[in-house]
Parts: sequence; C-alpha cells; structure tokens
Amino acid sequence: MDNEYILVTKRENYRYKRFFGHIIYEHVLDYIDLVKPLILNSFIVIKKFGEDPMNGLLVEKNISPCLVEIKGHQPLVFVNEGDEIEEGDKIAYTITNKSEIRVTRSPCSGIVVLVINLPWERPERYILVVVGKNECRQITIRKSS
Repeated sequence: MDNEYILVTKRENYRYKRFFGHIIYEHVLDYIDLVKPLILNSFIVIKKFGEDPMNGLLVEKNISPCLVEIKGHQPLVFVNEGDEIEEGDKIAYTITNKSEIRVTRSPCSGIVVLVINLPWERPERYILVVVGKNECRQITIRKSS
C-alpha cells in the first residue's frame, strides 16, 4: 500500500517508517531552495483537509521544480494544487498600478504542487511550484482508527 498514508494525532502510538508533520503554509518556502531551485524536504499537500479519506500529493526531496513568480498590484491566479498545466498555458492575470492587465503564461509543463501567496509583500506576490508528472505521486490519507 505505497499510496496510502494514515493521519495520526500522536506519533508514539504507531510504528511507521515515515512521518510528515503539519506546517504553517507560509513556512513551506523553508522547504524549497528558491535559488537552485531544489526541494529540500519531502512534503505532502492535502487538497481538502478533513475528508476521510483525503487525497494528497507526495513530493520527495531533491527534485528540481519549476518556479513561477507572479507579482503585481492585483494578481489573479487560475491554477490550484494538483492542476496539470502545459507550457504556454495562461495561469494568471495581473492588474498593474496603471490598470493594465498582464497575462502570465506557464514556462513549463507539469503538476502544480504549491500555490504560495505572499500578500504582505508589495506588490503582492505568488510563487507557484511545478514538478514533472513523474516527480509527484497521488496518495490517499486515512484517519487512524
């Protein structure tokens, strides 16, 4: 059952090979080297938390993602985690300070694993993390009984 994971509340009660902790979404950038770019730690993105079972994406460390920066006065991103995109697809509009609309197209193909919003920055900024179709895995997460 390589594609099935279990959500537990206390680690000491279980003997599993791997554990993934909950992190604050804005801190996910600590797990990505934005300069190389490189994923520094494996992580799981849960699309809709709370369902049973939950669907997620497992991204392993040492993968070189495609990073897309969307920056402007009012960015509007069209894609979500788990969406598959192709190079050249429209992924966002940005309204500039001069009320012009700019289109952002994807520079790469793959699966969007993270859409990170940094609303406290001015101009507002999004960072999209895209990995190849074979570089992430769909998984199922069940709640422990």
